[in-house]
Amino acid sequence: MAYITTDNITSINAELTNFCNAACPMCARHHIDGVLLEGKVNNQHTSLQFLKDKIGINIIKKLRNFTSCGNFGDGAMNPECLSIYKWIRDINPTINLVLHTNGGARNTDFWIGMAKAKVTVVFAIDGLENTNHLYRRNVKWQKLMDNVRAFIGAGGKAGWEMLIFKHNEDQIDECRKFANRLGFDWFNYKQSARWSDFDSKGEWKELDRIQVDDYYIEKSTSIKAPTIGNGGNSQKDNNVDIQSKKIKCKAHRPESNWAEIYVAVNGDVSPCCWLGDLRLHESKNIIKNYNAVNLNYTPLQEILDGHYFKELEKGIKGANNAYRLHTCYMTCGVNR
Repeated sequence: MAYITTDNITSINAELTNFCNAACPMCARHHIDGVLLEGKVNNQHTSLQFLKDKIGINIIKKLRNFTSCGNFGDGAMNPECLSIYKWIRDINPTINLVLHTNGGARNTDFWIGMAKAKVTVVFAIDGLENTNHLYRRNVKWQKLMDNVRAFIGAGGKAGWEMLIFKHNEDQIDECRKFANRLGFDWFNYKQSARWSDFDSKGEWKELDRIQVDDYYIEKSTSIKAPTIGNGGNSQKDNNVDIQSKKIKCKAHRPESNWAEIYVAVNGDVSPCCWLGDLRLHESKNIIKNYNAVNLNYTPLQEILDGHYFKELEKGIKGANNAYRLHTCYMTCGVNR
């Protein structure tokens, strides 16, 4: 069966912007040593016109899901965010629309509009008033709560996703109860997966705490961090034979009629956001021509038919001499 094509695609995760109102110290906007990714952030939005021209109505009409959960930005920061979701809703009335956000940007009118457009919003809230700002820096609690209440009060479906650290691990139950009182539809928590990563010098780091201004963000000892791909420059883990294990790609699940693409704010296309920035992370080892994976230069079907997606598929299937991405193995490997 074919990998991802314009005929079978059912879901798009679009990075609507690389701007963010917060300054979370372990966000992908930074290397693990805190150095900002210059040139990758605070300079671009995905426009409504871009989606009309490069994705098109015919694909939008048949999608089951449209999400914005970017690597480098918060979709709510895009000035056209609401217009984009309204446009998609008008074209495809039954589609599942989702936005992941820290909830601290825009005003209540915006969030009421998102509720009316029937967008499910996943709010990243890492504690209560006395802790959320320690990681979600620059997010003002009162503004966040005003936005949450406006969205839920207008009928919006909301989820609360909480990252756990040492400073908030004792607040899980209280946050769950508070989420229920506010009217959230669900509450989940997890530990960050970014305690291990490459720093700005290309050196692999494994940390238990990170200094932020005059305090430290410390790893929770009560919750196990998830195992995911490191997004690095090489297949790092010499103790794991990543070629011998089966990969069940979450972006392409024929048994569930599911095929997804991730569209980065610069127009690069990949199967999922876990592969990170195609010019910075591991995919650069198998991409020969960046214009050939970018919607500003190449039509979507040609990208999906092109060298990069074919090489990914070979690696996922374990073809002889294929380059298997460490991220694919760590994120979607089975029987490990």
